[in-house]
Amino acid sequence: MRFALTTASLLGLLLVTVSVKAGPNLESAASALDAAQVERIIGGTAVDGRPFPFAALLNVVMSSGTALCGGSLISNQYVLTAAHCVTDETNGRPVAARAVTSGLGSNDLDQITPYASSQIYVHPDYDYQNVVNDIAIIKLKTTVEFIEGNLEPVQIADNRLRDGQVLQAIGWGKTSNDGYVSDNLRQVDLTVGPTSVCRKANPDFKSQNGPQLCTARNENHDTCQGDSGGPVLFKESDGKYKLAGITSYGFTPGSTSADCGTDSVVAFYTRPDYYIDWISETTGVSKSNLVGSDSSSSSSSSSSGDGPSPTSTSHAAAAGLPGSTGLVTSLMVPVGLVALVTHL
Repeated sequence: MRFALTTASLLGLLLVTVSVKAGPNLESAASALDAAQVERIIGGTAVDGRPFPFAALLNVVMSSGTALCGGSLISNQYVLTAAHCVTDETNGRPVAARAVTSGLGSNDLDQITPYASSQIYVHPDYDYQNVVNDIAIIKLKTTVEFIEGNLEPVQIADNRLRDGQVLQAIGWGKTSNDGYVSDNLRQVDLTVGPTSVCRKANPDFKSQNGPQLCTARNENHDTCQGDSGGPVLFKESDGKYKLAGITSYGFTPGSTSADCGTDSVVAFYTRPDYYIDWISETTGVSKSNLVGSDSSSSSSSSSSGDGPSPTSTSHAAAAGLPGSTGLVTSLMVPVGLVALVTHL
């Protein structure tokens, strides 16, 4: 899943920098990514049509290289992603807005339209060492003109999750542990829980309706490097998708393996609904518009019994620190996709 972290300490992003002296065409960038053997969705299929018109591909220039992440368009000017995608891996501070470009409007890497950023908002209690409160918001420099069925925002799911529920993850990340970056958006089904397995891997994990949701025992179906920050989705009865999670990290308890898609991998995803108050306050978008319904049923920071609040740092065990063993893997992928970057 994105980058590797040891159990002794959370290392920075293990970036594989690729030198790309390319112009603004994304085809050159795609070739460079293939050469880097960067990871993607495992066990999934290529997305047909535009069922996910909110999917964003992020290109982030960091001090140690350029990295690839995912994101979700939630309004005409804001993209939701993982905090670890837009922060310096050595100190957890936000990267400069000019370092982040969001690609929107297509499933195909060479057809994506780049949007420059004007501001990066990282959750004030994000703990980069323990991967806690792993959520961030990107403000685009220009507003997005929606195109029905092709470029639209996603609403945030406010329903309660349960073990056995099937969610859909999407991204441009690896399709195999030794594979290449995908030049097309892909999707994969993931099953929520079992919560008992998630709690064993991380004793601080309380339920699927706290700050994180967790999946396990999804052999040959997984998110992988390059999928960090991307959406995990709940499909409603009318076929509409809502945002249930943000891809964060995963690990194999008791193992130093960084492989994705094995039966023993336990993966954790940030639940945006839990942070709905912060998202609304930061963007100025009302909670009713963000979720598309009465947000009073939301399991946000006012929730009780579902784990620590967004200001808590009690999830250290989930990141391979005290109480946990195993190599923690962030799902951010290091690449040289500089052709997507717009230094405006």
